[in-house]
Amino acid sequence: MKHNLSDKERVFTSTGEKLLYHPEAMKKFQETGIATPIVMHIMPTSNCNLRCNFCSVKDRENHENLSLEGEIKPVVDELSKKGLKSIILSGGGEPMIYKEFEPLINYLSSKNLEIGMITNGTLLKKFPDEFYENFSWIRISINSLENGGKVIIPKAKNPIIGFSYVTNPLTTKESLEEIKDLAIKNNIKYVRVLPDCAQPGDKLEEDHIKVNKLVEELGQPLFHQYKVPSSPKNCYLGFFHPVLYCDGNVYPCDSLVLNDHENQQFKKEFIISSAKDIGKLYEKPVYSLVNPKVSCPNCVFERQNNLLENILDGKIKNFNSGEIIHKNFI
Repeated sequence: MKHNLSDKERVFTSTGEKLLYHPEAMKKFQETGIATPIVMHIMPTSNCNLRCNFCSVKDRENHENLSLEGEIKPVVDELSKKGLKSIILSGGGEPMIYKEFEPLINYLSSKNLEIGMITNGTLLKKFPDEFYENFSWIRISINSLENGGKVIIPKAKNPIIGFSYVTNPLTTKESLEEIKDLAIKNNIKYVRVLPDCAQPGDKLEEDHIKVNKLVEELGQPLFHQYKVPSSPKNCYLGFFHPVLYCDGNVYPCDSLVLNDHENQQFKKEFIISSAKDIGKLYEKPVYSLVNPKVSCPNCVFERQNNLLENILDGKIKNFNSGEIIHKNFI
């Protein structure tokens, strides 16, 4: 289907365009081939308190947790020296289950890093509203309401709070209308709607068409994110957006396409660094972190990788020194 990026899609999702708002890092990349970490994804635990019907890791049997002192802090300290600006917390599992969640947030705030979080929202009530002033944004996976969860939305001023909803067999127009009403009632800035991207290509495209129609009918604050797998020439995004997974290793992205469907963990073949060696990624020019055509033909970050390819090749020379919301969450 033909799809034009909406303003909400540009601001509240990763399309690659925010890379252009980092002129210093992009010029360095173009001139030397050396990357700068801009945002890091941390998946502190694989544990979750829900089993959402579409979740690709809901049947995981073995669980892992990162050490705050032994793994997270050393990695953040190292990348902060190299230009890191922001952190995204997600799963894995449910990040707010992580036993050191509050100390983690306090530590990240002390490093003057912007913090975003993807959560099922069921544990937000654990902390007072003021605690969430530490966050730039919080995205609530509102499918939790269909899977036994109850969400109490904080009334904090600072974070932009949004919903994300993955269509599934339980989805009806009426259920989306209820989510829209909940969003409006709670001053939620957006509701991202997209189909389950773990489906075969033909079915995924069919569902995108259905989602687009529903979103057009229901209107704001809903928006449709059109995300389909493809294959870039090279995989560079992980240099700018590395992912510290709950097993203590660093991976090139956070996509479910890295999953081993048997044990429902990221496949070890996709490891790009250990936590302790992450700084070495920024000591020499970039290289393709995986062979997309062979190892990862269903990449959902083709747009970002192609943009980086064009920057490296000198095809893009004009970078934006202006501001855009959430520019550090590329």
